[in-house]
Amino acid sequence: WKRYRLPLGLRGLPIVGNLLDIGAVRFRCFSEWSKQYGPIMSMWFRSTLNVIVCSTELAKEVLKEHDQKLADRPRSRSAEKFCRNGQDLIWADYGPHYVKVRKVCTLELFTPKRLESLRAVREDEVTARVDSISRIKAQ
Repeated sequence: WKRYRLPLGLRGLPIVGNLLDIGAVRFRCFSEWSKQYGPIMSMWFRSTLNVIVCSTELAKEVLKEHDQKLADRPRSRSAEKFCRNGQDLIWADYGPHYVKVRKVCTLELFTPKRLESLRAVREDEVTARVDSISRIKAQ
């Protein structure tokens, strides 16, 4: 742990990390562990290191002070296939490309007029999704 200067936390197993340590309600586990390790702790979910902040005040401070560092999302090989190597809006790393794509979406796609014009499409998609889930559940 000292090599990486990480907060205290549970040591994970190879491959699975701390997945076997987490109970049915993970937030209760985090709360219990914070009593032992403090309000900021590190743990491994599979092979990904995560830093958990269990204090509202600290979370606000961390998100305010380190927002640029925390804006990116971890990538997996399967996600890369579907997100055009991180170039779409949802998976893009924060930077010039993300700012440009978000600006286009804000100015062109998310205007009240455009949203209203696409309302029927959204309603049809939601209805189709609910019907699909209902059919799966009935089987």
